[in-house]
Formats: sequence, C-alpha cells, structure tokens
Amino acid sequence: MASQPCDLFALISELRESARRGDWRNAFELAIALRDHTPPANTIADGEYLERLRGTLEVAKASRAQTAATLVRLRAAAGFNRFRGGEGRQDFGESADL
Repeated sequence: MASQPCDLFALISELRESARRGDWRNAFELAIALRDHTPPANTIADGEYLERLRGTLEVAKASRAQTAATLVRLRAAAGFNRFRGGEGRQDFGESADL
C-alpha cells in the first residue's frame, strides 16, 4: 500500500527536528519508521520527497558536526583544567588577576 505524501512529509519533518535537536534515539526510530513507507508514486511528489530527505540529511550532518565540535572543546577544557590543577602549579598571586 502506498503511503500518502503528507504522512511521509510529516515523518520527514519530525525526523529533521529530532536530528536538529540531537535526539538521535528518536531520529533512529523515525528512520526505521520511514523505511517501512513507500515513496510517492508521482514525479512531483517524488522530487519533493527526495528534496526533503536531502535537507534532513544536511540538518543531521550539521547537528552531528556541532556535537562533535562541542565534544572537542569539552575535552580540551578538561585537559586544560587537569593541567592547571596539577602538582607544581605556580602561584602568581594577585598580580595575575586581570
């Protein structure tokens, strides 16, 4: 049975929003649900379907890249804090306060 395009587009929109929020568990479940739907039969709806899927993938890639960049910054900050709090730390006193 062919899926209605509006159902597919709503599912893709929800998938896009989950990816944008970084809710990967929900995005995974929506991707599984999307797999079970039949793409639209007519050419116009098919083109829109593919365009929406492409846009959703771009949002997901951007969200994952932002998450990865945040992780890199957090790891760098943790390393800096470990280094700063280690033994042999030099105390510069009040002159170091800016």
